[in-house]
Amino acid sequence: MSFLTGTSAELIYASTAAGATLATFTTEAQLNTTATMGVQAHLPPDFWLPNMNAVGRGIKIVARGILASTATPTYTFTVRGGAAANTSATPIIAGTSTLTTVAAATTCKWTFEADCILKTIGAAGQNSTLVSVGEVVCNGLAATNDLSVYGAGTSPGTVASLDTSVTNFINFNVACSASSASNTVTLQQLLVYGLN
Repeated sequence: MSFLTGTSAELIYASTAAGATLATFTTEAQLNTTATMGVQAHLPPDFWLPNMNAVGRGIKIVARGILASTATPTYTFTVRGGAAANTSATPIIAGTSTLTTVAAATTCKWTFEADCILKTIGAAGQNSTLVSVGEVVCNGLAATNDLSVYGAGTSPGTVASLDTSVTNFINFNVACSASSASNTVTLQQLLVYGLN
């Protein structure tokens, strides 16, 4: 690190236990539950201060785990802010499109990374804009390139409805296209870094 800007990355959260293993599900469900991982990662309301110095400040989310499948279901990963255990009520801070697995994937390691940078800060409420970009890497997916992660789950990654005035819990979620005991996703590690 050069320390040219006088800023550094800091580890805000690191999981100390593995998250939930989900199977036989189709709707968006949380992987980093307090029952499995303990205290949930979160950003306090003052992480992005209500001034222009907050613009350009961001977080990096890194998640790692394993997945398995029977046939070729799709998985969709999402990270939502807002209240704890949130699977639908707030915007997607970072997410993927549907990702098709290879046939009969067995304990395939996956890594999800996203850089989430504040673009504009607004008044209290869902009035601030975040831009997020990242990628998923997994040898158990049919596609091997362009496994993009974007804010709102789509390019160009803009989330125009972030509420910076509340505690934003980092809710790491996944949905599956086919319910089967063989279609499993496990979160093994979750890291959240503060950037500048």
